[in-house]
Amino acid sequence: MTTTLIAYHSRSGYTRRVAESLARRLRAEVDEIQVVGDRQGMLGYARCALEALGEVTPAIRLPGRAPAEYDLIVIGTPVWFWALSSPVRSYIMEERRNFPRVAFFCTMGGSGAERAFATMAGLCGKAPVATLALTDAKIDAGAADEVGAFVRALDGRRAAGGPRKRGERGKRR
Repeated sequence: MTTTLIAYHSRSGYTRRVAESLARRLRAEVDEIQVVGDRQGMLGYARCALEALGEVTPAIRLPGRAPAEYDLIVIGTPVWFWALSSPVRSYIMEERRNFPRVAFFCTMGGSGAERAFATMAGLCGKAPVATLALTDAKIDAGAADEVGAFVRALDGRRAAGGPRKRGERGKRR
């Protein structure tokens, strides 16, 4: 059986909502990328902007699942100031050697998906099998068509990639 891990960071909850929806539809396991330090309120918002624009890699709590134990890693990020969020940048930098195949999704107020996806692909060193970009307004409206198309694309590519043989998957040892 082909296995999928969804790894994401969410500051406001939009990316989390999409990650959880994808996990249900793909029967995937989920890891939240958590940053060390506070990013809430106006000061947190400003810190996020500066880190994204400066391409900072902040300290993160390494999620509990090992990406190498999965066939596909779906990485989700909010777009901060037309850039990849700093916690997801840190996660990719830390784990990229362990990514078999990748897909990306992002959430945003308005724009910046293309730049975020290009940065993610560059950091991963591989092209994604599929991408999904959603505005916050589209998420609030349900985004069923877009999410459904992304899931169908991933289902087709997961089947084409086939399962890999391995021992126990999931938690880091």
